[in-house]
Amino acid sequence: MKKVIFVYGFTGTNKDSETAKKVLNNYDVICFEYDSGLKKPLEKIADELDDFIISKTNTNEKVNLIGVSAGGVIASYYTRFVSPNKVDKLATICSPFKGTYVPIFYSKKRKGLNELFYGSEFLKKLNSRKLNNKAISFYSYFDLLVPGNSGKAENPHYTWDFFHFTIQKNKRILKKIKEFFER
Repeated sequence: MKKVIFVYGFTGTNKDSETAKKVLNNYDVICFEYDSGLKKPLEKIADELDDFIISKTNTNEKVNLIGVSAGGVIASYYTRFVSPNKVDKLATICSPFKGTYVPIFYSKKRKGLNELFYGSEFLKKLNSRKLNNKAISFYSYFDLLVPGNSGKAENPHYTWDFFHFTIQKNKRILKKIKEFFER
């Protein structure tokens, strides 16, 4: 059974993957658990994701990734810079590829969170390398935390969802992700 690694976002938990596990029932959906307070730089979290994937797979085995919000940025960085050959396909849901204002409400000590602010060097680097047909992204102009086209990346799909924290539970989006993984 093909593995799907689920990467939740800022302040997320493994419970965020429950709907994905139900919809992608023909996959082995495994949640990457990490310190979602984003105190560490995102590159370090992507390295932790690499260690996690290596521990869950065989040498030549590829995985699919689903990343939600900041988890999508981490999964995307992993796919672009850390281990591109380990990933078959990547799906992101409302991930702030072009930035978010959320960091201004938190301590500057949250290095990973601050890397998600508009115009950060991290986001410039992330967006400098494309994935083309390997990725799909879902975004909403009405998302209050990742507004406008900030969540828009390769192969973008628009959703009418308004609430950032419930978008990852949208079965319609998860079914589209499943179809993308099966192509």
